Amino acid sequence: MHSKNYERWICEACGFIYDEAQGDPDSGLAPGTCYADIPEGWECPLCGMRKSDLRLLTDSPAGDLRKTEHIKTPDRCECRGGAEYIVIVGAGFAGWSVAEALRRIGSSAPVLLISSCRGDFYSKPSLSGALADGKTAQDLIYEDAFSRAQRLNIQIRTDTPVIQLDPSRKRLITSHGSIAYGKLVLALGAHQRELALRGNAAHNVHAVNDLADYMKLRQKLDSGPKLVTILGSGLIGCEFADDISGAGHAVTMVDPNHWPLSRLLPEEMAIDLQKQLNDKGIVFHLGTILTTLEYSAGRYRAVLQNGVTFETDIVVIAAGLIPNTGLAERTGLKVDKGISVDLQMQSSISDIYALGDCASVEGTVYSYIEPIKHQAETIAENLTGQRSLFSKKPTIIKVKTPTFPLAACQIRKTETRAWTVVERQEHGCRMELTDEHGELAAVAISGFEKLAARELYKYCM
Repeated sequence: MHSKNYERWICEACGFIYDEAQGDPDSGLAPGTCYADIPEGWECPLCGMRKSDLRLLTDSPAGDLRKTEHIKTPDRCECRGGAEYIVIVGAGFAGWSVAEALRRIGSSAPVLLISSCRGDFYSKPSLSGALADGKTAQDLIYEDAFSRAQRLNIQIRTDTPVIQLDPSRKRLITSHGSIAYGKLVLALGAHQRELALRGNAAHNVHAVNDLADYMKLRQKLDSGPKLVTILGSGLIGCEFADDISGAGHAVTMVDPNHWPLSRLLPEEMAIDLQKQLNDKGIVFHLGTILTTLEYSAGRYRAVLQNGVTFETDIVVIAAGLIPNTGLAERTGLKVDKGISVDLQMQSSISDIYALGDCASVEGTVYSYIEPIKHQAETIAENLTGQRSLFSKKPTIIKVKTPTFPLAACQIRKTETRAWTVVERQEHGCRMELTDEHGELAAVAISGFEKLAARELYKYCM
């Protein structure tokens, strides 16, 4: 089916690859559908972004996406920044998005991006769906850091942790010396919540929060069928459970809540999800926690608070993320749930901005692709002299559990749990949550054959 006339496009929000030769049959795009023929209403199946967020992969012919191992790593960048520099700390989706946004609006300002790791660009949402798709960890890298930096005409320093920040002198202290900045953007991300475990194997758990973590997990999973225990049945936990079980591993989930995705879904819909995953062989231990992990005779023994014990080969933590605020706190920046920023995405100290998992916009942390992309655009516009405000719109959350597709949107905060079924079909339903004033507060849909974000937007906007 592949032809030299077909092209590949990458979603700049999440890294999804649209291959014209393959199309997107689940969204109604037949194989051979060219970019020009994609309807404007099409949405990225991973993040819900639009056709306009796709960029042509000019260096990668269809069916032959270039991988990092083929890239020659250049000599280490020695850029020390300067008063004219915009310095971005963090090479995750948030950090790269600011650099992309600056160039997209025509800014030629010198930019230095600093990463504590390799900084390669990959789709983090794809980590929890790669196994069943037959993708290796390397397949998830869409562009190596140096190629991406070259394309954007920015400087990048990889494997360079930032140790200290001195706002009075506008300087960063890193593991490779000091760096000056004129404007600073903090895209520090978040880390997995640590759990208090007992036992001689308490430290042998996997926290999968980036590509390096995922590579370590895959090394174990790829060696043969395993007994996998996942701590946490939230968004990431359920996605990993569905994916890992689909690759032939036996999965057990442990969560202190009484139904999966308890913060996102109504109980009735969550129970439907649990039944579907049960039918797939996934075992749930809800209303309890893992207290002890012991290793003996080549296998781990898990002990739960309710007294249940079982054997396992791998334990994965998916118990929620904690914003990385240590650098900000040591610097004296205001911190609440994350680094506190206003609607311009500026922190309590002028010329320092923050976004993504590490930032708290008027008390709310926005951890999903779509709002982070909008935050990056807001920062880019403010860095170039425009006055731009981040719009706090409801976020469509699509749960990547192919066994039972789900999506939800919280419109406003409420303490009520008065969910109502408004439509039910054989394999799914739509439910609405109303607040104490009778206003629509949230919408959730499940199981429908085509689960498009636009179906929720008409409720949420």
